[in-house]
Amino acid sequence: QKIACVCAFDHNVRSTDRASVGQIKSNASNASPDEAAGAPQVQNPAGLVHADYTRDSAPRRLLDLSKPPKLNDVLRPKLLAQDRVSLLDPIIVQEALDGKRRFAFVNVWRNIDADNPVMDTPLACVDARTSHLNNLRVFKIHYVDRVGENYFVCPSKEIGAQKWYYYPMMTMNESLLLKQWDSKGGIAGGVGSDGVEGHETSTFTIHSAFLNPSCPEGAPPRKSIEVRCVVIWEKEEQ
Repeated sequence: QKIACVCAFDHNVRSTDRASVGQIKSNASNASPDEAAGAPQVQNPAGLVHADYTRDSAPRRLLDLSKPPKLNDVLRPKLLAQDRVSLLDPIIVQEALDGKRRFAFVNVWRNIDADNPVMDTPLACVDARTSHLNNLRVFKIHYVDRVGENYFVCPSKEIGAQKWYYYPMMTMNESLLLKQWDSKGGIAGGVGSDGVEGHETSTFTIHSAFLNPSCPEGAPPRKSIEVRCVVIWEKEEQ
């Protein structure tokens, strides 16, 4: 199935450098008060085992992107400057919400330190075939004008129930694609886990930053960016 559109709509810059955390990501001197007030800041790596969307928040976020931007949307100043009502076509979004199109949220994760690989607090991911809905709990994030939801992961009683992987020493020339939601996935479709027969497509990538025991003392701080993208496929053939 062909892709109809891919749009970047948000990004986070993260660093373990204490001097950088809290700084505004954009240093534009001509930023308007509205832009400055909503400008995101450099954040610490997220050391919580989580998935970025839930069964409720993924379709709701897609719908939001077909409406005027919210106050904390990174693209808000740009869309307003271009006199655009929304990032996505409302008709295409409604077709996706009606099940006529597949949609997904994908993060592009990258080291932004040109001189050093990531050693300090790298990112790890769970094999989606070992993700189960009964181990997940909904966590609500309240913004000024919308409510987001993540899945937080509960400790499993079964030792080794989740299989974790990470890519060591990632350089600036490498990128990691993290699927944050896929409407074709098993959990998205209503079953309790991905990877079961008939539902082999993964819904999301549970992930977390972690303290790397092999990180040498005095290693350069992690500096990374994740760009959030929405992907919508062509209409399903009837």
